[in-house]
Amino acid sequence: MVAPEKPQSAPKTAQFAVGVRGYNQRQVDERLAELNKDLRETSRSRDEAVATSADLTKALAYAQKELAETKAALARMSSSPSGAGAMAERVRMMMQLAEEEIADLRSAAEADAASTRDQADKYAHETRRTADKLAKDAEEERARLLSEAKGEIEKLNAAAGAKRVEQAAAAERARKEADEKAEAAAAALRDEADRKAAEELARRKKEFEAEFARKQAETEAALGSARSQQADADKARKLAYELRAKVAERIAATDEAVKEAMKLLAPEEEPAGERKPAPSPAPVAAASVPASAPAPAGKAPAAPAGKA
Repeated sequence: MVAPEKPQSAPKTAQFAVGVRGYNQRQVDERLAELNKDLRETSRSRDEAVATSADLTKALAYAQKELAETKAALARMSSSPSGAGAMAERVRMMMQLAEEEIADLRSAAEADAASTRDQADKYAHETRRTADKLAKDAEEERARLLSEAKGEIEKLNAAAGAKRVEQAAAAERARKEADEKAEAAAAALRDEADRKAAEELARRKKEFEAEFARKQAETEAALGSARSQQADADKARKLAYELRAKVAERIAATDEAVKEAMKLLAPEEEPAGERKPAPSPAPVAAASVPASAPAPAGKAPAAPAGKA
C-alpha cells in the first residue's frame, strides 16, 4: 500500500497513541466499541430485511387463501351446470383466473427474490466497507507509526548509539505487531462478512426456489383440471348434437311410416264403370288418423330400427 502524503492529518478516531508495550488501551477499547456499534446497526438492518420478508410471506398466504376460495366457488358453479355452453364459459373463467393468479404469484415471488438479493448485497457491502475502512485506518496508522518511529530513531542516533539501536528495535517490533494485528482483524472481518452474506443468500435462494416450485405445481394441477373439464364439456356438446341428429332421423322415419300406413288404410279404387261418388266425410275420416297410431306389422317400424 502507498502511504498518505500527510500522515499527521489523519483522523484522530483512527489513531492510537503508542505506549510502552503497544497501543493505548483506552483508544483501542473506544475503537472496538465503534466497530461493535457498526456491527449492531448492520444486524438491525438484517433483522428489518427479515421482517419485510415475513410480511411478504403473509401477503402470499392471503393470496393463496383467495385462490382457494375462488377455486371453491368455481367448483360449486361447475357442480350444477345448466348446459354445455354454460360449462364451457365456466371453464374459460377458471382458466383465466388461474392464469391471472399465476402472473400475480410469479410477480410477487420475483419481487421478493429481488428484495432479498438487494438486502443481502447491501448487508455484504456494508460489512465489507467496514472491513476495508478498518484496513485503511490500520494502514494509515502503520504509516504514521513508521514515520514517528523513524523520527525517534534519528533523535536517538544523535543522543546515543546504544539507545538508538534499542529504540529502533522496539519501533520495528511495534510496527510488525501493528501490521499483524491490523491485517488479522481486517481478514477476519472480511471472511466473516463474506461467509454470512453467502449463507444468507443461499438460504433465501433455496426458500424462493422451493416456494416457486410448489406454486408452479399447484398452478399446473389447476390448469390440468380445467382442461379436463373443457374436454368433458366438448364431449357432452358433441353427444347432444349426435342425439339431436338421431332424433331428427327417427322423426323423419316415423313420418314416412305414418304416410305408408295411411296409404294402406285408404280404400282401393273401384272400376271406372261402377264407381260411385264417395260421401264427403270419408276422406276426412281417413285423413284424421292420429300420427301416433301404431303402424301395421309391415315395413314401417323396421325403418327406424335399422337407422338406430
